[in-house]
Amino acid sequence: MSQEEWLELAEAAKILGVHQSTLRRWADHGKIAHIRTLKGRRRFTRESIEAARKDMHQEPQQLRTEQLETRTLDFTRQRSSTIEGKSQAWMENLSDEQRLVFRYSGQRLLGLMMQFISRTDSAGTFLEEGKRVAGDYGRVCYNAGLSISQTAEAFLYFRRSILESVQATAGLGGPYDHDGHRIFLRTIDFFDTLLVATIDSYSNLKLKG
Repeated sequence: MSQEEWLELAEAAKILGVHQSTLRRWADHGKIAHIRTLKGRRRFTRESIEAARKDMHQEPQQLRTEQLETRTLDFTRQRSSTIEGKSQAWMENLSDEQRLVFRYSGQRLLGLMMQFISRTDSAGTFLEEGKRVAGDYGRVCYNAGLSISQTAEAFLYFRRSILESVQATAGLGGPYDHDGHRIFLRTIDFFDTLLVATIDSYSNLKLKG
């Protein structure tokens, strides 16, 4: 009997053509068998990864969404590293701790957005959690002393980077990529709802103050 070949997370994700975070989620949900080393690192057999790759080719819609997630995450990180160097007036009001909260919230919202756009149903659970995170975002802006217009500007600053990322990746199927267009519109719906939740949270604090 031949010895099994074990792959590290990065190598396995590259074979599947998905982001490492996507493969982590699949592994955590039991979709792909894996083990953990004594140091907690994931290992996958080549056989299980090849089987998963074959299944993905038989499910083009799933493959389309997961590839979009991979490309959007990569593009967003590149975009973020570019725009972080550009000074924004509202940024000067944020403490280092508040900037970290913004960064964490942004990562959380990106993950929720991916869950939301990958579904054809209402995906209300992910939308509600996104609204909760957006509410925290509004509270941070209020506590930082930002005006309501600066709060909207801060949110739109983040929203634009995500929309540019999705637009750049969702259109890879060509000008008649209907699924890419659906994903783009669903992304807009997601962030429109979150913007309202952010402003509501800020406004409620303003009224109480």
